[in-house]
Amino acid sequence: MAAEKAILCVLFEEFSEPDEIGSCKHTPVLPSHHGCSSEGRGSWCLWGPASEKDAPEEMPRPSHTQHSCSQRALFSMASVRHLILLLLYCDGMNTETTPSPQSDPVITTRKAVSKGQNQVIIEDLAILTPQYIELLCNLTDIPNNPPYITGYWTKDGQEIENSEETVNRYNEQYILKKTFSIQARDLGNYSCIFRENRAQVTFVLDVPVIKDKRDKPVVSYIGDSVVLECKLKHTPNTWNWYKANNTEKGLINVTANPLNYKIFINGNETKLTVLNLTEEDSGKYICSAEFDIKPSESYVELKVLSYTEPLKPFIAIVVEVIVLVTLILLWEKCNKPQHDDFSAGVNDLCSEQTSKLTRDESNGVENNTARQRKLER
Repeated sequence: MAAEKAILCVLFEEFSEPDEIGSCKHTPVLPSHHGCSSEGRGSWCLWGPASEKDAPEEMPRPSHTQHSCSQRALFSMASVRHLILLLLYCDGMNTETTPSPQSDPVITTRKAVSKGQNQVIIEDLAILTPQYIELLCNLTDIPNNPPYITGYWTKDGQEIENSEETVNRYNEQYILKKTFSIQARDLGNYSCIFRENRAQVTFVLDVPVIKDKRDKPVVSYIGDSVVLECKLKHTPNTWNWYKANNTEKGLINVTANPLNYKIFINGNETKLTVLNLTEEDSGKYICSAEFDIKPSESYVELKVLSYTEPLKPFIAIVVEVIVLVTLILLWEKCNKPQHDDFSAGVNDLCSEQTSKLTRDESNGVENNTARQRKLER
């Protein structure tokens, strides 16, 4: 500190009142500032001794201070400039940024009314930006109207710590409310639950949902073009399209691929045109509506087929018919000789039986004739 005082004293000695031996131990003839500092920077500067205690007993004057007053006057202008620079420097260090008073955050209130016992109400709330939100549950029309009931809050089914409170009756109503700071990680299902009456109101806090998801893929053919579309009730900041690649997704850059993609954006809707389709274009495409709090995403499945693909079922049917006819012909061919042998055997058996009957009849006639002859005798 003493060294810095000495340097400043030498620099501004023209403004000091030298003593008999030329020392600069007296206070300079300057404004009544003894020093300046800046706590934020950890720096300080000093124009003169802060006190008599800090001032040195005696400090030798440099050689140029022994010149005549006329010679010293030559340096006055330079000293003034140095003084101005020093004042500006100290003033800059003394300048402190005073934070502006923080205004109270804007709180959005959402209200739901539950009537009677065992009633469950679900309210969907679209959250577009980070915000403070007050959720208010109004319970009415409960039997007996007790003077107070107990209520608490849950998030995604888990009770929020220190959220239970006693709700007093007011104009035949019981009002339970709580303010939440909602960021992207805070989105979810918030429920107010009244223990005694089992009444519950659930507020679903989420970004707007794109509900036009397709259960079946969009089918197109190689070489054609296809348009994929997403639409939303709320208008996002912007839209982006991605193509899923296993567990990752890649941003579709129209500028880099003007021959393959075109993107159309009109407020709350967007369209992606895929040109000159190939089999590699098959897959999942993701449209993303970008909001301040988080994006809302949906996907469209695209399936690219070759022109021979529709013929495959017909070809399969033809092949099945040919195979069936072939099997029938083979079966008939294999079984035809057996059928002929069977017919021949049947014919032989019939002939044999006929011959036997003929012989039996002949023997019978002969026996009758012999008997008649014996009787005549």
